[in-house]
Amino acid sequence: MEMQDTLIVVSLTQTEINNIPTPETAGIVYNSTTSTVQFYDGAAWVNGSGENNTASNVGAGSEVFKAKVGDDLEFRSLIGGTNVTLVPGTDDITINGGSGVFTPTINSTNMVEVSQESDFGTPDVSGNITLVTGTTYFIRGIVSCPNRLVIDTEGIVLSGWDRDKDGLDYTGSGGDFITVTDVNFEMINLKLSSGNAVGGEVVLRASNFNYGTYNDGRLKVLTLINLQFRGCYDVHHIEGFDLVDIQNCLFWYIQATTMGCHFKNVSKLQITSCEYVRWFRESTIPTPGGWATASLIELLANGLGNGFGAVNISGCIIHPQQTQDGINISNTATIGFGTISANTVINVGLTTGVATNIDYDIQNTTIIQANQGIGNGNAKATMSIVGNLEDLDTGTTNPQVLAAANVTTGAFTNTPTFPLVTRVITSAANCSLTYDSKVDANFMVVVTATVEMSGDGFIACRLRSNGTPIPYAIGYPEIRQGRAQSFTFSVIGQATFGDVFDVEFEALTTAGAPTSKDILVREFVLNGYQF
Repeated sequence: MEMQDTLIVVSLTQTEINNIPTPETAGIVYNSTTSTVQFYDGAAWVNGSGENNTASNVGAGSEVFKAKVGDDLEFRSLIGGTNVTLVPGTDDITINGGSGVFTPTINSTNMVEVSQESDFGTPDVSGNITLVTGTTYFIRGIVSCPNRLVIDTEGIVLSGWDRDKDGLDYTGSGGDFITVTDVNFEMINLKLSSGNAVGGEVVLRASNFNYGTYNDGRLKVLTLINLQFRGCYDVHHIEGFDLVDIQNCLFWYIQATTMGCHFKNVSKLQITSCEYVRWFRESTIPTPGGWATASLIELLANGLGNGFGAVNISGCIIHPQQTQDGINISNTATIGFGTISANTVINVGLTTGVATNIDYDIQNTTIIQANQGIGNGNAKATMSIVGNLEDLDTGTTNPQVLAAANVTTGAFTNTPTFPLVTRVITSAANCSLTYDSKVDANFMVVVTATVEMSGDGFIACRLRSNGTPIPYAIGYPEIRQGRAQSFTFSVIGQATFGDVFDVEFEALTTAGAPTSKDILVREFVLNGYQF
């Protein structure tokens, strides 16, 4: 009979095992005291170590496998940390991240990370999500928003880290995307887009006013910093606010047809270092199409309000396209104190549009200086009398003011003309110029004239300010034998809103004493310029 190999294991107590005189190496016994199988390794009896296997960690990072103890493989436990929870399933463990690295509350302000629209909250039946008081929302990535956002309580901020990577894209069917009402509000480092092409419905509509109350109820601040309005139609309508502060924002690839960037009755409006360029559909490059038609920057009529308290537009690049206006200020918008300076306005590619649509005479409170593509807003005027044959009646009144009523026949041969006038009110009858800018300024006036008087003597010509001759400059031609003489002189002075300038002539003897002779002012040109 053939015998198979058989392993027989003897069961011994711990005492019996200890009393084995000369154990054999690799000998095996069952320890009935400890209920373990043991073998002799040449020095001592040890517990069996199970199968000859182990586990290891691969790759970088924290190690999950800890050690093998006997036949037990030990692994480290996973514990959720701050804002992280672990949810064990039947075959897997789900790791949930809360609000990431953000502390939930800082200085009583809630911090919420937004990677999808639902992080803003639940929309109402009208599709509006009302944001939570005292909350800063950190936008991560481009978040698609089919619903509208409403900001009507204090302490709300929308912020991103990178305006190229973080933003909000309105994909809804209609209505204004973001509405701000009577609160302080700030947006920073975001890209804002909208596919809503309905005219008059904007990406941002913000209002803070109560006409007839203190400062027309304009007590809040709207701050827009480092934003990118891109890929949208009508941009924004902002009415009221104590301060609207727009810094380093880029408005481009816009197809506005009704509203570009609208402002109305803002108490203080500050637009600094912004770019308004490429208002057409971006997808049409390299052959641009889908041009915007609305003005880039538009200051609207006052309506029921008191207009703009102060306006400062500086350091911007503004490029209207085809039929657009770059800066459009309504003739019925009033500005208390305005400055438009150091901007670059590009007029290349315009058809019927203009770089600026501003009536300098009406908007006479605004300094317009040192802009590329925009004429300076200096007050200036030219008055001209040509071919006159009617004497000035210095025989009766000497000196005599140059005016139609003071000519011996009551009228000049040819009515005085004003071929160039800006921010000056003119009077042909009085041959006068009234300074019509509310910006106090220095001026230069140059007078050139041809005059006659019978016999010999001198004629004095003086520029007057508000009826008083300016003493330090005078034209003083000498007349010999009644021959016509030409002269010129210049005056530098200061002008304040409402100052009236005109000219007087005085007939003098050869000794410089007044004489009762009429003066013929045959030709006369006055050029005045604010500098």
